[in-house]
Amino acid sequence: MESSSSRFRFRDLPEMENCTQSDSDSASDLSSVSSDRDDESDLQSMTGKGIKHLCSELLELKAASSEEFHKHIFSNYSAFVRIFEEVGHVESELMQLKNHVVTQKRLVSDLVDGIYFKVLSKETIDLVIEESGCEELLPISKLEAHANDVLETLDTLLSENRIDEALSLIELEDENLQRLRFEEDCLVDELRLFSSAVSERKAMLILQLTMVAENPRIAAPELQKALVGLCRLGDSHLATQLLIKYYHSRIASGIHNFQASKSFLHKVYIRELSKFVFSMISQAARSFVMLYGETSPYALELIQWARQETKVFGACFDKYVKTISEISGGLSTAVEAVQFAMSFCSLLETQRLVLRPYLIKRIRPCMEEVLDKHLDHFKKVIDIFTATDAWVLGRYLVSGIMNEGCSSMVVGQQPEYCLLTNSGRKFVTLLQSITVDVTPLFSLQIEGSIVSGLMNLFKKYIDILERAINCEIAVAETNNSRLYLANSVQQQVSILANLSALEQLFSSMVRSIFKGVSDVNSELMKIHPVEVQVKELDSCISFIQEASCRLRALFCEQFILKIMSVKTSYKLTPASSVDGPGESSMFHGVMPSLAFQVLFLELRKLEKLSEDNIFEVDWLLELLRELIEAVFVWVSNNKENWDIDGENMTVELPLNFKQFVLDVQFLVEISKYGGYFSNNPLFLLNLMKSALLSTELDPRRYLSLSRARTPSFFLKEMSMMIYGL
Repeated sequence: MESSSSRFRFRDLPEMENCTQSDSDSASDLSSVSSDRDDESDLQSMTGKGIKHLCSELLELKAASSEEFHKHIFSNYSAFVRIFEEVGHVESELMQLKNHVVTQKRLVSDLVDGIYFKVLSKETIDLVIEESGCEELLPISKLEAHANDVLETLDTLLSENRIDEALSLIELEDENLQRLRFEEDCLVDELRLFSSAVSERKAMLILQLTMVAENPRIAAPELQKALVGLCRLGDSHLATQLLIKYYHSRIASGIHNFQASKSFLHKVYIRELSKFVFSMISQAARSFVMLYGETSPYALELIQWARQETKVFGACFDKYVKTISEISGGLSTAVEAVQFAMSFCSLLETQRLVLRPYLIKRIRPCMEEVLDKHLDHFKKVIDIFTATDAWVLGRYLVSGIMNEGCSSMVVGQQPEYCLLTNSGRKFVTLLQSITVDVTPLFSLQIEGSIVSGLMNLFKKYIDILERAINCEIAVAETNNSRLYLANSVQQQVSILANLSALEQLFSSMVRSIFKGVSDVNSELMKIHPVEVQVKELDSCISFIQEASCRLRALFCEQFILKIMSVKTSYKLTPASSVDGPGESSMFHGVMPSLAFQVLFLELRKLEKLSEDNIFEVDWLLELLRELIEAVFVWVSNNKENWDIDGENMTVELPLNFKQFVLDVQFLVEISKYGGYFSNNPLFLLNLMKSALLSTELDPRRYLSLSRARTPSFFLKEMSMMIYGL
């Protein structure tokens, strides 16, 4: 600064002299010529220039001084930092001096006490010794000195935050105290005071470690070190509580951050959240093992905390799944979420933490709700693809509509091809895709809900088939929905064949579901034994069979009502025209009822369908047997159509009885001709007996009807006329 000022001063000196000289000259001029105005203006202009020049010099001086100031700051910064560091060292030295002063103060106090005892008279000292009854003062002095040294050292270590050293010293003194309690020459009062003082320092150290562990910004290694210290001090319960508190805080903040992020609306959200939550639980378990050892069982508080965190995760899972509003792909997304959660939760089992049952309990209700929602949607899908079905059978490869696991089972029970209508093929494909999608949900042990949902879809489809067959009901119920009615017998039989194939395919699906449950979760066998699974499987299959039988019975009922609604038209031959006696001659010239003639023609049409390879022969033959059996039952229950009352029976039968017997005989001949009961002829005989007994006729008297020639001859005539046989 001085060099700068001097530089400006030396530079300005000539100018200042010139300015002084000019001022003196101006003064002389003014004194000589005071009235000259031009000289006065020249003086003013010279003064202004001087002022401006002075201001500019002042500004330059200021800039130079600022530059010099900054140079001084930069040059002295390192010295300032060094001084600041030295101040820290000085503070630590001051602390040490303070502790030293405390120590010296204590020593001075002890010295004063010693001098005080010396001042006392010898007689007084002897008297005190005799009253105390203690002949040796050396052990007491050693204990007091040791206690003072220990307490002083502990105070120093605590003040300097040297936790490890303080822990080691406290542990050592605890052992010493335990040893001194068994020594006879040690005073109890002194020992109790020393123990109390050590306990006070131990409480201070516990408080200090607790404050460290409760620091929200503490790192995991530092936390572990503080918890180990608490365990060494004998407060394991507090260490466990602090451990739980730390990881609970981590999980809560992590969940909050996940929900606040944009990933909440993406599929990766639940995967990352599952990974984070169960990873934190895993870290907490590892920290517990580090504190208490591998063989130590988990504390009840830790297990309860892990279950509570699983419950919190379940609430987050439920919230996420309910945000999946779209039907297309929503079920698969929810199933993927289940897979992520279950997989990460299962990893904890290697650490002997079994949380899957609690996780299943929390997420199963929401998954059942999602499943029900999608199953309701699939019911609407069934309505859509059945509306355009014309009920015509097609041959489809089983392996083309079923997966490998189910198709292999089906192939062993039925041909490689199956007969299905268009809606049947779509329906079984839908069931198969649903089964594949929900297979991961077997781990949630909701196979009962899955099978029940599939059964409800099957029931929905059967109801549609029933409406298609039962035309009268369908006309009233299908005003608001499109549905092609099965008006022809061939369409109705196609529906039954379609249902029969679906029955076998669906049974295979259900069996594969229960098999998959056992493969996915072996622990399920403990909850659902084999007997329970077999019972559930049998119940499901029985439901399908009952539904199929109900639809077949409806078909038979509709078929019989349609046939028997044909007006009866037959011609009886007068009694005088009978050629001779005998049971066989009394029906000569009598024709079966027109309805039974139509029945024969319709049955022959159905038989021809198997000949054209439209239906399977064995299946169609079974259907025809059921149909004939239903006809016999209908005849037994509707004998009033022949005006039979069973009263005033004479040797010569009335014409209505003759017609009834002839129709029953004709029905028997139809069955024999078609070979419907060739494997069990006694069953046909029992049906005939039941029909005759219903009218109080003696079956033994009319068994010869089976050998009558007129009905069988009529059958041959009709066959030759219609089919050219």
